[in-house]
Amino acid sequence: MKKTAVYKWVKRFSEGRESVTDDERSGRPATSRTKENIAQVRQIVRENRRLAEQVNIDRETVREILTGDLDMRMVCAKMIPKELTEEQKQRRVLATKQITVLKHSAHSLDIAPSDLFLFPKIKEILKGRHFDDIDDIRGNTTTALKAIPQKQF
Repeated sequence: MKKTAVYKWVKRFSEGRESVTDDERSGRPATSRTKENIAQVRQIVRENRRLAEQVNIDRETVREILTGDLDMRMVCAKMIPKELTEEQKQRRVLATKQITVLKHSAHSLDIAPSDLFLFPKIKEILKGRHFDDIDDIRGNTTTALKAIPQKQF
């Protein structure tokens, strides 16, 4: 703040002023940032990007509504809400690292909890072996499964 502005405020407070807000001035009142326009911009921003033309408001007012009233920010030329849920943050991290997450049920029918006891037994049988390809792995795994006595199931 410049010295002259400080002197003006000191003078105003010494004369008894208690508020730091600006006094109302004469002139045309701001009519662009009304609740109706804010609601209209919120609806249009989700459908289309050419807001100022559709709402018939200048671009700067549209930007102020988006950033100030709707709490949005510009990301890659797209306005998005500033607050993301944890799930949205996780998806964004995975997307940037190009990691695909496959959805599956917690209790897959392919691997029933009753079959989980087989893994340590198969692992023990195949331990220390090297395989040439996927078919070799499948064949040896099948042989290892058949080697487990049926009584242990």
